Amino acid sequence: MKKHFKYIMLGLLVIGASSCKKFLDINKNPNSLTEATPALVLPQAIVGSAAIGNNFNISFADFSGARANAGGFGGFGSVVTYDFTNLDYQGLWTSSYDNANDFQYIIDNTGSTSSLVFSTSIARIMKALTFERLVNQFNDVPYSEALKGTAILQPKYDKAEDVYKASISDLDKAIADIAAGQAQATTAKIVANTDPLFKGDMDLWKKFANTIKLRMLIKMAGVPALQSYTATAFGAMNTTVGFLTTDAIVNPGYEKTVRPNPVYNSIGFTTTGTNTTTSRIPSRWIYSFYTGAKLSDPGRGSVIYRAFPSSIINQLGDESSGVPSAPSAGSSWITGDNSGNYLGVVKGPTQGQPILLAAESKFLQAEAFVRGYLSGNAATAFNDGITLSFTYLYKNVSNVVDPSKNVSADVTTYLTTNAASPLANYALATTLDQKIEAIITQKYIALNMISNDEAFNEFRRTMFPKIVNGSLDPLQTFASRQSVSTHVDKLPTRVLYPATEFSLNTPNVPTNINKFSSLIFWDLN
Repeated sequence: MKKHFKYIMLGLLVIGASSCKKFLDINKNPNSLTEATPALVLPQAIVGSAAIGNNFNISFADFSGARANAGGFGGFGSVVTYDFTNLDYQGLWTSSYDNANDFQYIIDNTGSTSSLVFSTSIARIMKALTFERLVNQFNDVPYSEALKGTAILQPKYDKAEDVYKASISDLDKAIADIAAGQAQATTAKIVANTDPLFKGDMDLWKKFANTIKLRMLIKMAGVPALQSYTATAFGAMNTTVGFLTTDAIVNPGYEKTVRPNPVYNSIGFTTTGTNTTTSRIPSRWIYSFYTGAKLSDPGRGSVIYRAFPSSIINQLGDESSGVPSAPSAGSSWITGDNSGNYLGVVKGPTQGQPILLAAESKFLQAEAFVRGYLSGNAATAFNDGITLSFTYLYKNVSNVVDPSKNVSADVTTYLTTNAASPLANYALATTLDQKIEAIITQKYIALNMISNDEAFNEFRRTMFPKIVNGSLDPLQTFASRQSVSTHVDKLPTRVLYPATEFSLNTPNVPTNINKFSSLIFWDLN
């Protein structure tokens, strides 16, 4: 009997989870549900991936500079020192492998049936996304011998770049197979209400796969030993498929009292209306991109932050007596009460959960264009990325731009107000370094509290937004004042392999990994 079906009841049990617990390990009772069809597993596995993505987002909010400790608490420990252990961040590992197991089950049980090629391809795409996330935080991971059930209980670790390459092959196959399936009348369609991401639109699934591939190739392309591979891959890239121009947002029908949206339940309110975030507030560093210290952005700032431009903020690691407590009315990242129909990052309990923003897609394209990986207009993609960031944040809980907002007018105001800064006025960025700084900085702003893990990934890869290493000035760095990191920027370079691997996969788990000096393969800094 199959035992890969943790997601059948996932929507009812875990969508509201906001921490990195092993909340996806549902099917442990041998007398409980042990069998289901791929058609039932796939939609719930997609929903599970969205919940895991939010856990990555929240887990890296402190590392990325998006959050700081609030007053009224003590003993933040490794949150402010970065002296975490392999007991921390275990949930990211275990939940990701649980999720990958379900996608692999779908591939194994639909791959030989040509009419089910859409289901197989979706599972391949989501599996690739899962392993991209794992590699970005853990580097080498089990891949080729993983997901084999009891056949291989101690899988070997594959090199991170090889996992990337294998995942890109999966993405290529998915794109080609979807195209072939679209040409066949016998292909089983994906019904809209069984696809919580793209509602059965297979062209969007191809664009999504192509965008994930672009993100992976850009990271790889900076590694000298991989440039031959990436040059070939970019040259063969199917650009006619295109890239995302709409947000990839999962919504299985989140609702307030049973299964609220994950980000709402993480940094908004619980199902009973309780404030979920009393120990964290925005950092002075991130706030400076909205209030004029670095850039002026009242449009986005006012929909993201409670009481903007007078929000309660702090510097990570400042635990002095004068640090203010978090707002009592609700999280710093929701602008109203728990009734739930707002704008910004936390819109309400029924909002969709973003997996990859169209804004990020545009900034990826801008970098690919400016580096010569692909042909296109970097300036146009850059400005489109800014516009799409405003667009997403101005959408309400129903995923439509609120009538009270004018995206075009506010983007024009933003660009005009910041016309003297090359971080917003792309025409002022004349060198390659300046152009990359502008692109990554705007991506960093767009990903704030939406995909903090990817914001931190891009900082490690590019060292943008630019900080002053060793500074204690909250406007010059987002590193904690209490950091014990020995890295030049006083930040962690990675998280550690989980303790479970040392007990269950002892012969294979890499040893001598240092959280301040061991680097992810695409990090050359």
